Amino acid sequence: MGLLYRTWFGLTGWIVGVVLWLFILQGQVLWWQPAALWALFMVLWLITRQLGADSGALPFTAVLVFCGWVFLARLDPALAQGHFYGAMLGAVLYLFGLLVPAIRFPFTRLWAWAALGLLAVTAIWGESAGGARAWLSVGSLRFQPVELAKIFLMFYLGRQLSREQAPWERLFFLTCFCLLAAWQRDLGPAVLVFAVFGWLSLWHSFSWYKLLGWAAAAAGGFCGAVGLFSHVQNRVLAWLKPWDYLDSKGYQVLQGLFALRAGGLVGQGLGQGLVRVIPHGHTDYIFAVLGEEFGFLGVCALLLCYLSLAFWALRILDGLDQERQLVGLGLTLLLHGQVVLVVGGILRLLPFTGMTLPFVSFGSTSLAAQFWMLGTIAGWSRGGGEA
Repeated sequence: MGLLYRTWFGLTGWIVGVVLWLFILQGQVLWWQPAALWALFMVLWLITRQLGADSGALPFTAVLVFCGWVFLARLDPALAQGHFYGAMLGAVLYLFGLLVPAIRFPFTRLWAWAALGLLAVTAIWGESAGGARAWLSVGSLRFQPVELAKIFLMFYLGRQLSREQAPWERLFFLTCFCLLAAWQRDLGPAVLVFAVFGWLSLWHSFSWYKLLGWAAAAAGGFCGAVGLFSHVQNRVLAWLKPWDYLDSKGYQVLQGLFALRAGGLVGQGLGQGLVRVIPHGHTDYIFAVLGEEFGFLGVCALLLCYLSLAFWALRILDGLDQERQLVGLGLTLLLHGQVVLVVGGILRLLPFTGMTLPFVSFGSTSLAAQFWMLGTIAGWSRGGGEA
């Protein structure tokens, strides 16, 4: 308990410093938004505690959201404003997850059909950006349905896996999800969901035959994606031989590595990095931007926040029934698997998938969906895990 209060006290001091820096030194007109975000997280923290749920995730989430807001405000105030509104929407979904036990809804297959329906509608009527048809507009609202579809599918897969029923049905829905994502040319979510469910399946009941089957499916999918999609070929080449494509497909990879190296141990300092040199620095590559200005120690602190969120989730899931354990592990892996894929891609340990860094990168839909996942897990800690 004392640690949480010290975390809030330190965060409050940091926010005051950021507000003064933005208002006095930078002349930012949005200086009030960090204060509003602080108030938002404090309200969520008080409500969570009042309901008897575990509020331990909120201080770490607040640090991640604030870091994202500060760097987005430097790049473009409009991006910071979008991040702010995404956090506001996320707070509503956090409370929804906290109060409404969504996985207890009957008709489990509806979650899977809803996930596939969202992707199908997006593939047919969606809007393209960055080579992927992954956005859908409804009036003035523009969002990425796949962020919600991932959660819907995980609700279904986790529940069905716990009941040990219809294994071929689970594979059918998983395959359809991956094919629809491929139709949209948005393979990152497909890779993430495939990896998460493969891990869950092995954790639930391990066998060497099953491991070989998942490995063969992953290898086949990778080869198929490289053969069918030119942007996947480009990312693989940029991963393997970035210096051979310095002025084209390898440019983003190398600029990210240069930024991390320039950051050194303690970074160049807030506002001192060359953030506009890195393509998609506000979404795909914000980790490299953070590394240049905060240095190795700064990104380690950032990764420690994610690790703390993982321990928080696992502590809650320990002792719950198998259904919620599997769904909760799936949600936790969706969040932290995305961190691994993003950071691994920037460090050239993996081919880059083009996904956002959770809670930090610009992307209102993904930010709101991630809040929903946290609220769902926090809700299970109410009343000794009976929620």
